[in-house]
Amino acid sequence: MKEFGYHGTCSKYRYSIETHGLDPDKCKYRDDHWLGQGVYFFDDYDKALWWASTISSQNGNCGSVIFKSVIEASDDVVLNLDDNSQLDKFMTEIINTTKEIEKECSGKMPIFEDKNFRAVFFDYYKQKNGISVVIGTFQKDIAGYTTKRSFDEKEKQKKIMNIIGIKFKERQICVSQKDCIKSTQLVYNEEEEVI
Repeated sequence: MKEFGYHGTCSKYRYSIETHGLDPDKCKYRDDHWLGQGVYFFDDYDKALWWASTISSQNGNCGSVIFKSVIEASDDVVLNLDDNSQLDKFMTEIINTTKEIEKECSGKMPIFEDKNFRAVFFDYYKQKNGISVVIGTFQKDIAGYTTKRSFDEKEKQKKIMNIIGIKFKERQICVSQKDCIKSTQLVYNEEEEVI
């Protein structure tokens, strides 16, 4: 695989990224990452801009920045969850792993919160199978980068989307090995955009 990815963040990380590059080993550990630990990219510039703005607002409105990178990896180290056969292989292994855990726990399955369960299994799967890049498209009833709606309108939207079976799509790429991130460059700096 080889494609462009956009990493949106706040300007307080700009110097570190420009000095050391985007490095999965330097990412803040979180136990609820959507696709496990790593550097996250959108394949869509506008979604990266929305995320950068969100992160900036959570850090005292320090300013938004976007970095564009080439993400490159051989197909054997990529888990593409948008490919049904790869998704099926992933699900089969996770189901079998949970069965093994249940056998070892005398009927008492370890308790993972749903938000943590996802990250634990992605990290486990990546480590066990030598996966460096995970690609997944998430579907949402409500997305922060769409038209602003009132609470009642959001509830109506959720109901309509569930009826028609169509949702907003958000493709993300999680890279857990630094050598897969090539030619990173700053493509947006909010401070330079202000007149």
